[in-house]
Amino acid sequence: MKNVIDAICAKGLPRRDLLNANRVNLLALAWAASLMLASYLIKSQEVTSAAIIGALFLLHLSFSMGLLFSFRRFLRELDEMEKQIQLNALATSVGITIIGFSCYSIFEKSHYFPELKASYLVALMAVVYMIAIVVGRLKYR
Repeated sequence: MKNVIDAICAKGLPRRDLLNANRVNLLALAWAASLMLASYLIKSQEVTSAAIIGALFLLHLSFSMGLLFSFRRFLRELDEMEKQIQLNALATSVGITIIGFSCYSIFEKSHYFPELKASYLVALMAVVYMIAIVVGRLKYR
């Protein structure tokens, strides 16, 4: 159990990598919060002004770009072992998401399952990515 907790907490990573990971995590939270805020305000019709909707879009786009660039920096500065773990986790999450949703779409077309939503795609990708990182750290450390 201690090994799993160490893998989740990224024990053994250099300070620079932990700082980069924390930056990515904070920007991911801000990104998700800006998406939830914009979605809620627009869906509940609290906001109907094009200018405010544009501002919400720009806010979300800003967090999106910040997240993208901070994640690229995080990957670029990792040691080779952790870089391999991260890239394997990315490949696994993308692969499982594509396979899962392509298979799901067959059932969706049969009208036995509800319509696919983009939020499910993002959630599945994130969960698989996190699990794959822990599995990779347990395997290589």
